[in-house]
Amino acid sequence: MKLKEIREKYLPYNDVTLKRLVISAIVMYLWLIIWALVLKLGRESILIGNYTNLKDMTLTERIMWDILPFNYRGEGLYRTKIIMDTVMNCFVFIPVGVAFGYLFTKKNILRDIAICLGFSLLIETMQLITMLGNPATEDLITNVIGGIIGSLLYRILFIRLSVKNSIRLLSAVNIIFAAVTAFSLITTVGTSELIFKIITRSL
Repeated sequence: MKLKEIREKYLPYNDVTLKRLVISAIVMYLWLIIWALVLKLGRESILIGNYTNLKDMTLTERIMWDILPFNYRGEGLYRTKIIMDTVMNCFVFIPVGVAFGYLFTKKNILRDIAICLGFSLLIETMQLITMLGNPATEDLITNVIGGIIGSLLYRILFIRLSVKNSIRLLSAVNIIFAAVTAFSLITTVGTSELIFKIITRSL
């Protein structure tokens, strides 16, 4: 059975409630990705630490610093942290891939890769310009992998949910995202002065 036929059987695309829940979840989640990857969950110690390490580097040095993917530096706990960060960069893009599965009826792996790569590149560019982080080639790779995994999960699992169960699931997701979004906005406001100083190089 083709994907379009499965959608028509299990998940009608014209369900207004479902559409609204998907769109609201996508908007909140995209913000949460930026909050986590660029604003570092509003943690001042990480923001200051990143800026301290990067402020004396030239733009070229910053671009070249993590140009080689999966080049894990250090040992012990630090190495473990870097590996966990890599896994997390993959994990956070899985919901993005699931959203693509809903938004696009026609399966197109190249389109999904291009969109994931574009959004990931936008985040890396934001980090480079604002000095709230440093771009890394492996982030681009793991983000795309996460997006593809999410797209496949949608086509294998989520597409077969009934409209009723999909609305229940997305309602719960929206409630969770709304609570985390509220917390993220509070932390962002709390660190806004620090973020401004870092962006303007006045720290």
